[in-house]
Amino acid sequence: MAVEDICNQALVELGFPHRIGDIYDGSKASRAALEIYGQTRDELLDSDDWPFARRTVALGLLKGPPPAGGYNPITPWTTAYPKPGWLYEYTYPADCLEFNAVIAPPTFMFDLDPQPAVWRVDNDSAYTPARKVLLTNIKNAMGVYTAQVVDIDTWEPGFIAVLVKNLKAKLAVALGGNLDTEKLSIAEAGAIHQTVDNQRG
Repeated sequence: MAVEDICNQALVELGFPHRIGDIYDGSKASRAALEIYGQTRDELLDSDDWPFARRTVALGLLKGPPPAGGYNPITPWTTAYPKPGWLYEYTYPADCLEFNAVIAPPTFMFDLDPQPAVWRVDNDSAYTPARKVLLTNIKNAMGVYTAQVVDIDTWEPGFIAVLVKNLKAKLAVALGGNLDTEKLSIAEAGAIHQTVDNQRG
């Protein structure tokens, strides 16, 4: 399935007379779809804990604390270290839409109840340009987040159904200004979303 297939499903439901052959074909429908598709997909991914978009990964270390002994007159704090109050600075995952938790890696005896740690998203201006980073006091930290998943083949059918309704609602306005259709499509999307949540338990 391709982006055009998703958009065409929305156009069919909308009753629009033309289909998209290519998202970049320059037609009125393709221009409208191109403008709203990515944002609508990401909004929906971010709106729920979709299993296919859930990630738990080892975070990439950028900065750590000074050698044993901590900060002192000989080893003062500088921007080479994490911001004061934090021991470790990690790379913010490039595909992250919403960061949810930092957890410590499992130990020799598997941790059956991993507890989230204190963390903060920050911008490190020591880099040019400034970098979005994660600060925490957990060594070898792992991150749990919702990813920006663009591969349609990995999506759940329920996600596709809700996305089609949301696209239909936005395309109704972009292509014809039909606010009643927009409201109905939003209600339909909400009902499907609730059904998917209930089935997930």
